[in-house]
Amino acid sequence: MTPSTAPGPTATTTLLSAGLPAGASLVRLDPETSGTAVAMPTGMTEADARRVASAILAAHSPNTRTAYAQMWHQWEHWCVHRGTPALPADPVALCAYLAERAEAGRAISTLNLSCAAIRHVHRLSGAPDPVATEIVRQVRHGLARTHGTAPRRLARPLTVAEIRQILAAIDRATPTGTRDAAIILLGFASALRRSELVALTLADLSHEPAGLLLAIHTSKTDPEGRGQRVVVAVGHHTETDPVAAVNAWLALRGSAPGPLFTRVWGPTISGEPIAGRAIARMLRARAEAAGLDGTRITAHSLRAGHATTAALAGVPLERIAAQTRHQNLSVLLERYIRPLERFAITSSKDLGL
Repeated sequence: MTPSTAPGPTATTTLLSAGLPAGASLVRLDPETSGTAVAMPTGMTEADARRVASAILAAHSPNTRTAYAQMWHQWEHWCVHRGTPALPADPVALCAYLAERAEAGRAISTLNLSCAAIRHVHRLSGAPDPVATEIVRQVRHGLARTHGTAPRRLARPLTVAEIRQILAAIDRATPTGTRDAAIILLGFASALRRSELVALTLADLSHEPAGLLLAIHTSKTDPEGRGQRVVVAVGHHTETDPVAAVNAWLALRGSAPGPLFTRVWGPTISGEPIAGRAIARMLRARAEAAGLDGTRITAHSLRAGHATTAALAGVPLERIAAQTRHQNLSVLLERYIRPLERFAITSSKDLGL
């Protein structure tokens, strides 16, 4: 296709479907236009469309795109059974959907994510945003007042004693045990998010005399990829030293470029990266094998455990925030610091019970 030729449906689809969850169909904005959607500007090529589509995809992290796809699939499935279009959506239908899911026990945060996904698809396809209508706004406000907005199942922070208990039950003579111990100790010591932990590559590690320097290329608080650095100090005890655990894993993994933590099948160490969900499943399974209740143990239990343990040790809030890279200090205060203060000042301990 030459630049002077009007672009066909392929270029149009490439551009407008970028970032749309699977199943989200395009909307024809111009009834006079042939093809699947609105025509591209004259002279736009397929290569142009691919480059723009790439930029659209980069606007959200892979985790966000995955979450949006899941939320969109649920909305679309509901619409099929109700016989109402998912795109463009009727605001009243969206109200009914949100109310039904709230009644079924879905958290307000889940409903908010659904709205974000539905808004995203409508805006990308050029359809009117049903989430922006007053009726949907009122229903969301009413559901928040009725069902509350507090998180229902926060991950339980792991303590150092529990980390030791989990590690004691791991056979660290096996490749899987060596890897899992390294993931647990590095995750706890660094306070990295799950997505950041699995995104680490060998090139992101710098060994320094005092520990490890980790390069974080993108994160929740750095979506534009300016880059952040996280330091992990050498541990005081051999069995819980995160640097020694990582080095033990590297001795098995080898020095080939690629993901730091990879999948393991028996004695075989692959070059495939481990998934974030696999880390969550592994940590819960390891905790339960050590005799702990794994109900509320997730990958976030390592990050939360770091913040809580540091707070108990009297580490100033600013130092904790520098490690966890929380931009909103109220999150640290409300979730980690103040709960500990409440235990210190509660009058129930003075009742003589």
